[in-house]
Amino acid sequence: MKANILEATFHLTHAIKQQLSNQLEIKKLGIAPMHIRVLKVINENKSCTAMDIAALFKRDKAQITRLVKQLIDHGYVKKQPNPDDKRSQLLVLTSKGMALQESLLVVSEEMQKQITQGIDSEDLQTFVMVAEKMTKNLTSGN
Repeated sequence: MKANILEATFHLTHAIKQQLSNQLEIKKLGIAPMHIRVLKVINENKSCTAMDIAALFKRDKAQITRLVKQLIDHGYVKKQPNPDDKRSQLLVLTSKGMALQESLLVVSEEMQKQITQGIDSEDLQTFVMVAEKMTKNLTSGN
């Protein structure tokens, strides 16, 4: 049974990533799924640095810095001085970045509708609860 759980999880994860990439390509947004995650964090955390994002995603700071630079080059993100730490800069969405965030919300809602069609709300609640427990099992340092 455990192998089936892992296999099903891999298939679901791959299908979600593939569909998200397809939707981004169809809408010609010119960004990758990881850019979306970074934009979402910047949007939700009003005082966010590249180091904060790297720590949150458990990624190398250089990798996050490259992603942020691409978002800046596209005009979606800008840097502001950090009043609490002169050595770092805060990342904020530009108006273009906020508009993109709205477009991404539509993509997210469309995908959620597609992925959940034909599944009753009780099963979806159970799925979310189980997925969160599984994530915790893998990330809590057991």
